Amino acid sequence: MKNKLYLGWDIGGANTKICVFDSNFTIIDVHVKNIKVWNNFDDLKSFFKFISNLYENFEINNFITITAESCDNFADRESGISEILSNCNYYINGNKLYYTNSNTYIDYDNALMSLNSLFSTNWMLTSNFLNSKDNIDLIVDIGSTTTDIIFKDMDIKNNINDHMRLTNNTLLYIGVVRTPLAMMANNINFKGDEISLVNEVFATTGDIFNIINDINFVELDYLGSDNLKFEKFNSFVRLSRILGFDYKTSHEKDLIDVSYDFKKLFISKIVDNIKKIFGNKFNDLTISSVGEGRFLIKEMCALYNIKYWPIENICLNFTETLDRNKIYSNMTSALVVINFNNIKNYA
Repeated sequence: MKNKLYLGWDIGGANTKICVFDSNFTIIDVHVKNIKVWNNFDDLKSFFKFISNLYENFEINNFITITAESCDNFADRESGISEILSNCNYYINGNKLYYTNSNTYIDYDNALMSLNSLFSTNWMLTSNFLNSKDNIDLIVDIGSTTTDIIFKDMDIKNNINDHMRLTNNTLLYIGVVRTPLAMMANNINFKGDEISLVNEVFATTGDIFNIINDINFVELDYLGSDNLKFEKFNSFVRLSRILGFDYKTSHEKDLIDVSYDFKKLFISKIVDNIKKIFGNKFNDLTISSVGEGRFLIKEMCALYNIKYWPIENICLNFTETLDRNKIYSNMTSALVVINFNNIKNYA
């Protein structure tokens, strides 16, 4: 008899994440792949096959949440979900259940009959987790592309899609790697002067967080806007371009200052959205954070004198050798399995 494994999948437009649990629901591995679904769907198929081959000697149970359906290589979201489902069904080995916006898990045939129930469901898993905790009011999930603002007892139906969440200020379309800096601001302070930015995709948020050492890109497979790696020199070059000049080492200190200013701007945009939701109750909140950019929320809380509750305080079972940061940076791929196990035990 084969040993059981439980794989949680979070299939996003820019990243696909897998959290692997053993038969005792202990996390034993995490896999993350930067796959631009809008650019080359074949890379996603290859990753499906790679993971399936990696665990071919086990009985695999897959639990899948999807957010990649809004990529612009699909005619619409239903077409996107349909194609992703088809490839999951064909290329991923083992049993497969898909997470829906009604907090249920359905098989492939039922998923095909209820495509819109699968749209962008990963934040709902974080919502379920938050509602089970008494000591947190709000979780901010900052990924490579977006920021999800998820608060206690949030109404799922009133935030059922991206449009409604943008309207309600619970979705902020900036992330810590892919967001073009020229989309965040029209002007920035450089050497004491307010200067306009070059409105091109020359530099992204990943560059500023690389320059000021907030994200270590060494083990990540992201590429910058020029398809070069996130190495310090490359990030300095890219940031210089949106300021209208070619990089020289004499610019380094000033570019570091610019990077910190962009970071402050990022934090202020998150604060603005939270204040639009909570108004004068903002400072009474206890906030936690997940995702690649969760360090920003810890800093935000320190700046605004808000109580911060580290997500690392939660009791997750994982092997001692596993990188904890990797788990909390890709939390929804773990939650899609944990949530299933909780529902099963509750039932």
